[in-house]
Amino acid sequence: MEKIPSFLTAAAPPEPEVRGAGPRLRTSFVNKGMEYAAAVLRTGFIQWETSAQKGFFQGLDPRVKVLFLVFFIVLVSIQKTMLSGAATAFFLLVLAVSSRLDLFKHYGKILLLTLVFGFLMTLPSACNVFTPGDLLWTVFHFEKSYTWGPITVPQEIGLTAEGLRRTALLSLRVMNSLSISLLVFATTPFMEFIKALQVFRVPDVFLLTITLAYKYIFIFVQTVYDLHLAKKSRLTGGESHREARKWVSGRLAFLFRKSQQQCEEVFKAMTVRGLTTTVKLRRLPPPAVKDGVAGAALLLIGFLLWLL
Repeated sequence: MEKIPSFLTAAAPPEPEVRGAGPRLRTSFVNKGMEYAAAVLRTGFIQWETSAQKGFFQGLDPRVKVLFLVFFIVLVSIQKTMLSGAATAFFLLVLAVSSRLDLFKHYGKILLLTLVFGFLMTLPSACNVFTPGDLLWTVFHFEKSYTWGPITVPQEIGLTAEGLRRTALLSLRVMNSLSISLLVFATTPFMEFIKALQVFRVPDVFLLTITLAYKYIFIFVQTVYDLHLAKKSRLTGGESHREARKWVSGRLAFLFRKSQQQCEEVFKAMTVRGLTTTVKLRRLPPPAVKDGVAGAALLLIGFLLWLL
């Protein structure tokens, strides 16, 4: 009977105790860019998933949704009362719930963009320098007022009730516009949305160009992300910003050549399949009766919201 070697039966020595954190690897700006690229890919796949769910808006004809998008964007831009804007926001919330969207993610994007491009961008217009009215809160106080040509700076500069009301109305318009756009984009596959633009007589060549550009964005991002992962798997330590810049410049030249080659291959493939000077996309089937009823109901609700 063969004996087992002693080194196989001996107990493993205890691991040395590690005190404190080890050396921290330096991360370059490329890692942050790759994280953003991965987020772009995830966003695209999430859009495809939400558009395939069973919900109210997912079941409508894409042409109805495109008309809804244009009509309600115009409606929101001409609303002049807070009541009308608040009622529109509540109606859009009901549509989002009926479409089974993730409200936390959906309204997280909307509220963040509204805060930046709605509230913060229009907040300076709430000052009495631009919007006279009843002063609610004083920000600056001067010894006297100043006048430079047509511009008059009062002695006290602050926020007025009329200015805050105008800021709130503009922010509400931005929020409703974002809610409408994201609702339609989250519940409509991209190709169906592009085909639905034919209702406005958009040329097929223009629609095909948009489609190819949209698809190439994901191919480009995926290629860049794969290149980054291949490089990162070969690193054993940190990376300086200088090395990252050299890698980015080299990859840009590589991607430019690859893009040219891929465009030529795509053109040859389309020529082999019978591409001619006339480009025509496949038409959508005629809308069903339920789509017409839903479109008329949305139109009626829009007019009622405008009358508030």
